[in-house]
Parts: sequence; structure tokens; C-alpha cells
Amino acid sequence: MKFLVCSLLVLIAVAGAQDPANVLIYYDESAGFGTASITAATNLWPSANVESYSGEPGGQQAAFNSALDGLGDGWDIIVIESWYANGNDLYWGGVIDLYDTGAARIYASTWQWASGTAGQGTLANNMGVTGYTDIAAPVIPHYAWEPAHPICDGIADWGWADPGLMALNARFTVSDAVPVTGWTASVTAGQAGICVANDGHSVISGYTPAYANESVAIWENILNFMWGTSALQQSTWGEIKASF
Repeated sequence: MKFLVCSLLVLIAVAGAQDPANVLIYYDESAGFGTASITAATNLWPSANVESYSGEPGGQQAAFNSALDGLGDGWDIIVIESWYANGNDLYWGGVIDLYDTGAARIYASTWQWASGTAGQGTLANNMGVTGYTDIAAPVIPHYAWEPAHPICDGIADWGWADPGLMALNARFTVSDAVPVTGWTASVTAGQAGICVANDGHSVISGYTPAYANESVAIWENILNFMWGTSALQQSTWGEIKASF
């Protein structure tokens, strides 16, 4: 009996450690920034099918939509890091459906949280974010609100560069998303940055890892967390929630 139990535990551990089969990434690339999510995914999961499509400079919004629709719930992880090209041409409705049904784990950040007209705000609301305010130049500090969280693990520098854009990042107000980082030194309502969505696995962000100083390391942490087998259980959830 002990052998059987141990064998089952080993099988469960191995299953939980498997790479995702299919990862879909939409990204922008400009001024030397933008490909960290792809680098991180291929570093972490060499056996995975990682498909990537760029808005800038590729103009591949339609190709991303086709891939999203073609494999549908066969995508394990979907990343949208839209910070340069117009993201209104992306199929946000399809992403919303996959999030709402729990079919895929979603990372979403966009410069069009406030101005988007294709469902960006609906996805934010469904993921547990109720408000967003654009951040423009100059560059301001960013802070780990939960330093012990896996997304923050080993990150010493949350600084970021300005690629010369108008809308660079966003401040979030949350309902039931859980903030991990923010734009103030301590937890403050309306100042959230990277947040764990209300499914406990997905991530919605007002902070853009693409032009972070430690972009690849931050992306590796985000993706590792998203593919983890256990949903978020924050020991300080009550303290954070009470601040919003």
C-alpha cells in the first residue's frame, strides 16, 4: 500500500511538472524592447509549442486572431503584451471566452485599458480590475508589494525604461484581483501594477515587463507562476483586501 501511494504521488508530481503544450504570445517590439516574453517562455519550456505574433513591427494582429481561434481551448497559456501597435484589432472576445470558461491561463497588459474599444475593459473587469489610469512620462518607481510572491522572487530592480511612448503603463483599482506590485511604496488603493486575476492563475498588469530592467527574469517569474498547479493563496490577502 505504501508503494502504491508513493507511486501515485510521484505520478502526480511529474504530471504537475510537465511543460504546457501550447503557448500563444502577442507582443510589440521597438527600440530594442519587447521580446522578453518569448525568450522567457522558450527558456522555461523547451518542449512547448510557442507561437508568437507581433503588432509592431509585424502587423500580425489578424494572424494572432487566426491562431487564437484555430486552436481555441487547446492553448494552455495566452500572453497579450500590447504596448505599441493598435490592439483594437485583436480578438479580445475570444480571449474573454477562454478566460471566463477557465480553458486557458491569460496574461494581459495593454496601453489601451482606458481607451480600447474591442473588449479590453471587459476582460479587465472579468479578471478583477475595475479601474485604470494611464501613466505617461516621466519614468516613476515601481515597487514589490508582496516581495515573497513567486512573481517577485529574486527581482532586485523594478525600474523600467521609456521607449518614447505616450501611454506607458497603468494604475489599477481592483475588485477581486490580488495586487502583487504597485506604483507606491506601500499598498494604496488605485495604485496596483501586476495583479493575479480572480481565477488564481492568470495575470493582469498595469506594469509592462517588456521594457523593465529585468524583463526576462520578471517574465520567467510570471509564466512560472501562471503554470503552477496551485491557485494563489496569499497569506496577507486580508491585509491587502482591506486597503481597497
